[in-house]
Amino acid sequence: EKIAVITGATSGLGKELKKLYERDGYRVCVLARSCDNEELDEYKCDVSDEAQVNAAAAKIAAKYGRIDVVVCNAGAGMFGTAELAPMSEIKRIMDISYFGALYTVRACLKHMGKGGRIVIMSSISAMTVTPYHSAYCAAKAAELMLSMAMRMELKPAGIDVVCICPGEISTGFSVNKKMYTDTNERYLDRVAKAAQIAASRSGKKRMPAEKAAKKIYKKCVKGKKAVYIIGGKYKFFRGVQRLVGDTAFLGLTARFAS
Repeated sequence: EKIAVITGATSGLGKELKKLYERDGYRVCVLARSCDNEELDEYKCDVSDEAQVNAAAAKIAAKYGRIDVVVCNAGAGMFGTAELAPMSEIKRIMDISYFGALYTVRACLKHMGKGGRIVIMSSISAMTVTPYHSAYCAAKAAELMLSMAMRMELKPAGIDVVCICPGEISTGFSVNKKMYTDTNERYLDRVAKAAQIAASRSGKKRMPAEKAAKKIYKKCVKGKKAVYIIGGKYKFFRGVQRLVGDTAFLGLTARFAS
């Protein structure tokens, strides 16, 4: 029986991944703020708090003797300009996504040996940036770079690291993200218009969480590549970006978003 630790697995994609790991015989331990039943391997933990993450990982290792797999799935999003969005909120996004992943990996590595596997759930937004989502895109880009660096660092020790970059998934994530439409003479009404467009697209033409989880799970368990983009149209977008170059692609993205 392999021991897997998954953050953010109480809903959405994380919950669906948990089901798949359990189906295949893994003992899944969940870290989340809404959890509080350690007998059922649910550990109350704010991943942005390093001490809480260390304590949870230590409890799991004490109970099962080791940790074989860690999936860093917790994350948060927000909408707003880089200039005017609350700095506290920007830091919160980075704390949950990037530092949350880093804390979780560091804590679990203390109890992981050869054959271990680390999965970082980043986003296509780490590669294809959209306006008014700078905090989220930056956090996901940081996760992507973290995963690739760790892959090189840990490979000699027999530990594999994989980064998953999904496109939009129907999980309620976008609906729940905080919206900051503060503006000034630089942005005028463009922020509000972009917010309306983002809201109108929320939930439309997105891959269902269950379907996405099945695609992602295969990469989590057996994937040999360093990075996987999930979703055909997002692979296409990435291909276009490489073909036309960053400057032209940013221009196209800005027009689409506004």
